[in-house]
Amino acid sequence: MEKLFNKLFISSILVFSMPSEIKKQVEIKKEAKAILDKFAKALSKIKEVPESFVEREEDRRQEKEGNEPDSDFQKIFFENAPSTKGDCIQAERGKWK
Repeated sequence: MEKLFNKLFISSILVFSMPSEIKKQVEIKKEAKAILDKFAKALSKIKEVPESFVEREEDRRQEKEGNEPDSDFQKIFFENAPSTKGDCIQAERGKWK
């Protein structure tokens, strides 16, 4: 018991004698550990949910010959685009996902 008390006493002296920057880091680590422990405890309470699967009769559009332009496709395409100018789409690489 005395050894434990000495360890605690020495560690408290070290904590109180540390510069404020190191004290902040120690406190942040303690808070982070507490948050992670709380999160892990909450996750352990969650029951496993069975994987769901949706079956649809049709999941794709009907293909056409492609000989004539499809006005519906163009309309939907431009509605989905983040930004358009006239009959052109304005997009940055990687932003339109």
